[in-house]
Amino acid sequence: MKSTRNLMRKSIYWHQNPNSMIDYVEEDDNLNMKNFKNKKIKLNDENIENQRLNRDFFQRYSTIELALNLLGTVICRRFDDTICRGLIVETEAYLGVEDEASYSFGGRRTESNEPMFMEPGTCFVRLIYGMYFCFNLSSNDYGGAILIRAIEPVEGIDKMIEMRTNHPKAPRTNKFLQQQHLIANGPSKFCIAFAINEQLNKLDITKSEDIWIESNASSKSIDIKNDVIESKRIGINSKNPWANKLLRFYLKDNKSVSKL
Repeated sequence: MKSTRNLMRKSIYWHQNPNSMIDYVEEDDNLNMKNFKNKKIKLNDENIENQRLNRDFFQRYSTIELALNLLGTVICRRFDDTICRGLIVETEAYLGVEDEASYSFGGRRTESNEPMFMEPGTCFVRLIYGMYFCFNLSSNDYGGAILIRAIEPVEGIDKMIEMRTNHPKAPRTNKFLQQQHLIANGPSKFCIAFAINEQLNKLDITKSEDIWIESNASSKSIDIKNDVIESKRIGINSKNPWANKLLRFYLKDNKSVSKL
């Protein structure tokens, strides 16, 4: 069983699944894992910098730890007339050069995957199928990155609905008003709702005025053992040796998760 590196917590939980990539998790006051329980997030422009996750946050963890610690944080996107905020409820970890499902496997470094090798917290926006985008963040491991798979809309929901309904591939019926958990319950849906495209590629999320991540101090801490589900990553070829690695993480019982 593979050990995660540089873990800082104290209490240990063992996972029995041989494909689990979390050998143990710990409790540490430095961790920012939070669980949103229908509580309003009281944030405004005056304290954005105080709430923003800085470079130290992204440098503190291994790729797996970062994928876990981003759950429950609040990703924010500035528009001219509003700020959209969403709770990160689902992530996937790509471990870099050792991960055969990663764009950086074997140390492969190209112009398109260059953000994976940049400072931790660098935005990596990748075009897929010639029409959709996926949003990733580089980690502290060489070539490692986290895919943001889904968010729970929290603020600026009308703007997110506008972005989704105006997209060329939008559903024929506007179901988002009644079922808001469908607004960003998938990596490309999230990118459409937040107007994420190649213009954000290589931005430093710890410094950008267009997109950033805030802590969520208003909610209770997540218990990794009880509140987080780990599963296989989605869309990995079944023949890939890493297809069964449990590197997808999501908040238990959250309706905004892409696939339960």
